Amino acid sequence: MPAKNKRYVIPMDDYRAAFAVQVSRRFDPAVVAKTLGFTEPRPTIYVTGGASAMSPEDLMATRNIVEKGLVRFAEEQNAIVIDGGTQAGVPVLIGDARRKNRYRFPLIGIAPLELVQYRGHNQDNSEASPLNAGHSHFVLTAGDEFGDESEMITRLTYTLSGERQQPALGVLINGGKITRKEVFERTTSELYSFPLVVIEGTGRFADILARAFYDGRAEEADLQAIIDKGRLLLVSINDGPDELRAKLSALFRAHKPPAKTG
Repeated sequence: MPAKNKRYVIPMDDYRAAFAVQVSRRFDPAVVAKTLGFTEPRPTIYVTGGASAMSPEDLMATRNIVEKGLVRFAEEQNAIVIDGGTQAGVPVLIGDARRKNRYRFPLIGIAPLELVQYRGHNQDNSEASPLNAGHSHFVLTAGDEFGDESEMITRLTYTLSGERQQPALGVLINGGKITRKEVFERTTSELYSFPLVVIEGTGRFADILARAFYDGRAEEADLQAIIDKGRLLLVSINDGPDELRAKLSALFRAHKPPAKTG
């Protein structure tokens, strides 16, 4: 097994390969970024959520807005994108679109080591998922439940952006209980509160949050905190990929690096 905090190569299919690093529960995101080869601040986008309970029509629309909106924007901006990295849900849509279009932007999949499989790391865990071959990098964290990687996603987004010297933001697609918890923690954090683009119409938590946002109030305390404190921007799936790219561009243009102190 590769040593922790050391970069190694994971062979993928079609003669592709990805850089990877395994990390322990106590980690330094600056060391992780450097180990993966990122030494300069880059625009960074994390994607949270899933694709569960979507109709075939909604899945097709989501695939379209991901490929022609989010993924194309990342390529145009040379931004780093972070997602769950596995052969399931949204990471498949992102990874497959990157691969199909032969894009070069870095796509980092972050997941618990015990819940993934790849060549040389097969296990009996029925919940373990293969890694998606459209990704260029992987960070494999400690933990044996999905959600254990959430802190790494948050802190690595902050670090890769140069602690917000470059734009850093999130995109919410669909999502369930784990996503809801992640969104609450990130939007109510003083340090890690990134703007969040909510793709309305993708179902589950994205639509719950969209309805609460339009109402301006919610019975659940966590939802109320998110709409009160979060910097939310809603894009309907029906608006299409051009509108998503336009709103992402506006967020990037409006970005102001934090003032330097000392």
